[in-house]
Amino acid sequence: MSSESPPTLRESLSSRTGIAVVVLFVLFGLYAVLIRAQILAIVYLASVALLLWLLYRFVRAHERIAVAQERRAAVVAGDGAEGRPSRTGVDRPASGVPEASDQPDREDDRE
Repeated sequence: MSSESPPTLRESLSSRTGIAVVVLFVLFGLYAVLIRAQILAIVYLASVALLLWLLYRFVRAHERIAVAQERRAAVVAGDGAEGRPSRTGVDRPASGVPEASDQPDREDDRE
C-alpha cells in the first residue's frame, strides 16, 4: 500500500479511466434524454458515480491512517527503520501482559 494521497477529482478525470467514464456518462446521458426521455436516469447515474468515488476516497484515507498507525507502533516498539530489536528483546510488539515464556525460572518452579 502506498501512503500517497488519493487523487483529486480533477486528477481522476484526467486519467484514461476518468476520460472513459466521462465519455460513457455523456453517451448514457444522451441515450437517456433523447431516446428514453428519462432525465432522472442521469441524476441517478451521477449520484451512484459520486457515491462510488467518495467510497474510494474513504477507503484510501483509512488505508493511509492504518499505515501511519503501523509506523507509529513500530517506532514506539523500538523497531524503527534501523531494524534494531525492541527494548524488551522480544521480536513482537509488547502487549503489556507478560507471558510464561518471558518469565525467568525461579528455584521453586523447578521439580
